[in-house]
Amino acid sequence: MRSLRNGIAALALISLAAGATAPSVEAAGAHQQITGSGSSWSANAVSQWIADVTANGLQVVFTSTGSAQGRKDFTNMTTDFAVSDIGYQGSDSATGDSDSPCRNPADLPPNGASCRKFAYLPIVAGGTSFPYNLKVAGKLVRNLRLSGETLAKIFTGQITDWSDAAITADMNGKKFPKIPIIVVLHSEGSGSTAQFTRYLNKQYPSIWQPYVGGDRTTEYYPRKGQMIAQNGSDGVINFITSAAANGSIGYDEYSYALAKNFPVVKIKNAAGYYILPTQYNVAVALTKAKINEDKNSPNYLLQNLEDVYSFNDPRS
Repeated sequence: MRSLRNGIAALALISLAAGATAPSVEAAGAHQQITGSGSSWSANAVSQWIADVTANGLQVVFTSTGSAQGRKDFTNMTTDFAVSDIGYQGSDSATGDSDSPCRNPADLPPNGASCRKFAYLPIVAGGTSFPYNLKVAGKLVRNLRLSGETLAKIFTGQITDWSDAAITADMNGKKFPKIPIIVVLHSEGSGSTAQFTRYLNKQYPSIWQPYVGGDRTTEYYPRKGQMIAQNGSDGVINFITSAAANGSIGYDEYSYALAKNFPVVKIKNAAGYYILPTQYNVAVALTKAKINEDKNSPNYLLQNLEDVYSFNDPRS
């Protein structure tokens, strides 16, 4: 569960867990393998957790196929759990297929529909970043600053060159050479995309809505012009950090950029400060998150981050 917060994307990922009783941890060596799929945003954290429990005899396999595919796998009962950055949406915005825990939602119980029981479990929070590759005179720029408006215009094709006046203004008058901007998107049904487009739709509707064709968000970023689409968080960061990707910028979980020792954009927040999605800044932003605590709601334990968009604490 994630959303941009004045330049920081703070989230608590959702695990879709089946309503089954797990075998006792004490019965070492007797565990069946547990399988899951979903968000590549979460893959670094989940991989570490898997490594941590392996010593206890637990066998867990997680495949980072993207949030949309993770929910689909869970519905089809091919996995034991899924990790998604958003909950079930009802229908897939790209294919029109059902996006629900029911394999045949048109045939509701008691008429034989197969709906899988589950619970949403918020499991982790973190920051979504905007890694970039911008070299000037052969040296990688590491102090790039952008406002949310400039970022929105870059990701909707209104700003296409690093020498643009809006970028110069964000950089306090420092002008970059004329280098084409390469926008790097997620090609899969991505929770990262869903939350980023939700931010754009909420904060910059006059920029985003003409681009997407209405008041909506999507897990499948509309690729236009010279934009590049890569599969998963690894695909995005690997492209951006490649030698041939000068001028590129994308969106990814912060740990991927940190692992590559690559810079990410400092985003201007509502208080006018340019900040990074560090663990401390994300923690401050999370104080404005609201969790749905209505046990009768189908979205029980999902998040509401609307109050964070106008949060003006200089630390987040």
